[in-house]
Amino acid sequence: MLRHSGDLGALSPGAASALATVARCGPLRLGDLANIERVSAPTMSRIVTGLEKGGYLTRDADPEDGRAQLLTATAAAHDLVTGLTSARIQRFAEALKHLTPAQRESVRSGLDTLIEALEA
Repeated sequence: MLRHSGDLGALSPGAASALATVARCGPLRLGDLANIERVSAPTMSRIVTGLEKGGYLTRDADPEDGRAQLLTATAAAHDLVTGLTSARIQRFAEALKHLTPAQRESVRSGLDTLIEALEA
C-alpha cells in the first residue's frame, strides 16, 4: 500500500521502483538494474527508455567497458524519489498514530524478531 502512496506522475510502479533503485544505488548498467528489479533485460530496456525520455535518467559510456552504458539519475529524478519517500514516511507515521502504545510495541517487537530471523 505504501508503494502506491505519493504522486508518481506518469510513472508506473515498476518505473518508479527502477528509478528509485538508480537514484539510491548510483550509476548502474541496465542488466544490473534488471537483476535488482527482478525483470528481464528487454522489460527494463523499455522502462529505462521511458525514464530517459522523461528526463529522469541519462546514459553514459561505462569507463570500464566502452560497449556498456551506465544509467544515472538526474536531479529531477532525485527530487521525485525524495518526495515519494517523504510522502510514504508521512503516511506510515500517520497510520502509526492509530495504534495504542501497546500495539506499537507489539509491532516493533514483532519486526525485531522477524529481522533477526531473516538475518540468521
